[in-house]
Amino acid sequence: MAVRKTLPPFPRLSGRLYIFPALIPMIEILPWLLTAVGALAGASQAAFWSRHRRKIFGFAAVCFIAAGATVIWSHTQKPSEQEGSRLLAGADISKLEKLADATQPTDKSYEEFAPLWTVKTKNETLASPVIAGDLLLLGTFEATLDAHARADGKLVWSLKKKEPIFTNTAVLKDMAFVGEGLHTAPAASLTAFSLPDGKPVWERQFRSHVESETALDAANNRLFTCAGEEGIWALDMKDGAVLWRSKIGHTDATPLLHDDHLYVSAQPDDKKVGAELSSLDPDDGDIEWKTALPGNTMGSPQMGGRDRILLTTAVGQVGPQKADDKGWSHAIGTNGKILWSVDLPGMPLPEAVVLADKGIVIHTLKNGDLIALNIKDGSKAWYVKQGKEFLAPAGLLATTNPPLLAGMTSDGVVSIRNAEDGTEIRRIKKTQGGYAAPVFDRDVLYVTTPHDITAYGGVHLLTRGDK
Repeated sequence: MAVRKTLPPFPRLSGRLYIFPALIPMIEILPWLLTAVGALAGASQAAFWSRHRRKIFGFAAVCFIAAGATVIWSHTQKPSEQEGSRLLAGADISKLEKLADATQPTDKSYEEFAPLWTVKTKNETLASPVIAGDLLLLGTFEATLDAHARADGKLVWSLKKKEPIFTNTAVLKDMAFVGEGLHTAPAASLTAFSLPDGKPVWERQFRSHVESETALDAANNRLFTCAGEEGIWALDMKDGAVLWRSKIGHTDATPLLHDDHLYVSAQPDDKKVGAELSSLDPDDGDIEWKTALPGNTMGSPQMGGRDRILLTTAVGQVGPQKADDKGWSHAIGTNGKILWSVDLPGMPLPEAVVLADKGIVIHTLKNGDLIALNIKDGSKAWYVKQGKEFLAPAGLLATTNPPLLAGMTSDGVVSIRNAEDGTEIRRIKKTQGGYAAPVFDRDVLYVTTPHDITAYGGVHLLTRGDK
């Protein structure tokens, strides 16, 4: 079954077509323009035109004045170019709808790997589910963050934002943070909310989009979020106050905080193909070093051991395949030196799976392939073809022996594999796949399609070869 909706294109990856977000509100003029054209077409007969032309011109003038006012008003509803962002007042903050009480999960001993429950989702899922206590948090195309009970899938509350939510939620004890907006959003916000009740605490709006998960620094009560064209921002966790901002380029990848250095992948120029990995001082945003890489920003930097940073770059977009899709995998030292860089047999989806203790990094490729590389030198560890197309990365359970990997292709084939060698252990068929990755939670696997969620219990039994 075909996916009903696909993500809008991300111009940061095209190198040929650039959409100016400031022009997007002009789309609102289209219905008015079509109305005017229809009126003129109906007035094409001379007699009608002669009798009503003043009324027609008057109506058209009113339509265009109203459309122009709409565009002007929309520009007043986002931060100024100089500010780049602003805290929203209480009246403008995201609205919470409470729907039910969360059912608490109970520890169970499973006799077989089998479905525990399946629920239809109220809104079409876009982001991968994130575990937050007794809840599963999912971003949707309908601009909501929906909280489902882990125990039975029941919808507990829904946080209504203004733009689709593609990014995963960042969770820290009784607080969480979620961004919004696809690449065409004229403005989007990062919302801080309390757990488990989902009540908004503060919300900061940016002149771009927030497509990547926020990086949290609990020890210093701060967070780092990337806001597309507006670069990277350091904010106070408690109130969203700006600590510093660095306009290093267009960045949609989650920053990596490691050993008092902040590593950020960005595209310096939206109109040119090219990426840079930068090391920043997390206290003030000063740039320590930059390393140029082929392709555009794709995966977020991750540590591959003590001395190397792993990340991907690509030419292509998250969504349906194109003939010119391509990608690279890189290992870069903490001093900025490229240790290795290899071409991938397809475009990688964010994020890669890193098994540092096994010495491998696993990439989910948009063309339906999975490939594992040796972290030491980038050589191929294993490679499998699963299906026609991936829209979401594979999920990992690293605590079992062997570690488990689960990926779902766009046609709904879920394959659970031995992450060490890629061999398939179990295959599940769903109606279709989507942009949400399969997620392991101890002995449960959550599989999310655009319109439902299914929980499977007894994951540990798969490591014994049980069918």
